[in-house]
Amino acid sequence: MDDAFQRQLNDRIPLAMATLELFDFAFDEAMLEALYERHRGRCYTDTLTFPDLLRLVRDCLLQHGGSGRRLFTELGRRRRDDAEPPVDRSNFYRKLSRMPVAASRALLRTCTARLAEVMPPLPAVLLPGCFDDFDVVVIDGKKVKNAAKRLKPTRGYSSGKLLGAKALVAMHARTGLALAMNDSLDGEANDVPLVGELLPQVREVIPARPVLWLADRQFCDVATFAKLGERPGDRFVVRVRNGLTFQAESTRTLVDDQGRTVVDEVGTFGKGKDAMRLRRVTLVRDDGQDDDDVVLLTDLLDDKQFDATDLLKLYRKRWGIEQMFQQVTETFALQHLIGCTPRAVLFQLALCLLMYNLIQVVKNYVAEDGRVAVSIVSTYGLFYDLKRELHAWAYLGGGGGGGGSGSGSSGPLPGGRCRDHGQMRDRLRELLNGSWDPVAYTKASDKTPRKKKPPPRPIPGGHTSVQRLLKAANDPRAK
Repeated sequence: MDDAFQRQLNDRIPLAMATLELFDFAFDEAMLEALYERHRGRCYTDTLTFPDLLRLVRDCLLQHGGSGRRLFTELGRRRRDDAEPPVDRSNFYRKLSRMPVAASRALLRTCTARLAEVMPPLPAVLLPGCFDDFDVVVIDGKKVKNAAKRLKPTRGYSSGKLLGAKALVAMHARTGLALAMNDSLDGEANDVPLVGELLPQVREVIPARPVLWLADRQFCDVATFAKLGERPGDRFVVRVRNGLTFQAESTRTLVDDQGRTVVDEVGTFGKGKDAMRLRRVTLVRDDGQDDDDVVLLTDLLDDKQFDATDLLKLYRKRWGIEQMFQQVTETFALQHLIGCTPRAVLFQLALCLLMYNLIQVVKNYVAEDGRVAVSIVSTYGLFYDLKRELHAWAYLGGGGGGGGSGSGSSGPLPGGRCRDHGQMRDRLRELLNGSWDPVAYTKASDKTPRKKKPPPRPIPGGHTSVQRLLKAANDPRAK
């Protein structure tokens, strides 16, 4: 291909170039091979290497909506006249179906640590200042739904009823990056037993600072609290389930910035030898709605250093992990599962979380270029343009799709491979200079604030027609 044409093409697709070069930095080939060798168990490598498999799945997610069939159709078209045959489709699916879960876990935490090295210094999410000494980490479970029913025992069941697998995921609250996961091949498994093996993985990714854990009410039990606080300096804030015992020793009442009552208590949680001295913070919801009071338990007992209203503000950030799960599912093709087995599902989930992390890094640099807050940048809008640029790169530049015998799919990258995170930061700023688009990349809710929806109106009899409603409203379109 003409070098001048390739340079012109690369200059016109900065998002794709930044993403591909950042992918090569985070997914260093030598590191991937060592990682797989360490965690492969009884699996082995023949023609299809672990880095090539990873790039094939990446191209499925980023260019083909999670469809392996489309990927291999495209590969067949591109290599029709090539002397070297492409990777056999059945080999790809078999290797994916047997992927060791330890390799999926290690992939997520190792590559996330490399991506965190190139994150801009400013946090994507602001937290109350009293928590600056902590790395705030949110944990929550993710069921991977809509498992493919191609395996013989799964055929014939109705759609949407099969769960592919279950994972307990940890998210860094300030950067929004998924740090690590522990998992179960059984999609119906409970989240709580997965906590024990998740915590060491998170501490491996962020070993230097104490962790403040945020969790929902299903993790509210003495045994889980003991695990969350087992490392000196680590603390937790967990929402309380109904019906648990708490004996208050001291109580004070205050009002938050919205005029709502907040009750701050210190006392004993649990009974007998398992009892713990904790602090309970209750946000009283007396606004006439059906929502329950927000009740938190924490081992941050100093009410002067950690104000009760700041704890409630911090807990609101737990919702960020729900938003991450929604974006991973809808934006990064987790709705379309490539493999059928739970091991393949968990590998795809790990890679989808890494694709989400990678886009968060790119999003931070785009926000830095536009001098705007990261929170107003639309992941959907950014990813829409990125996919279009990747399609152009794959179609016109000869990239897209890996998997020849030992061949990669990175294609021609003009900047070379950046081994150092400082070089990678400079390279991303160079590529994404002028990339901010206030029309395409601003969230819809920031362009036009959403109004509160009125309550739905009942339809007499349970059904009616549009024509009758138009007539009743004297709408001229009914004539």
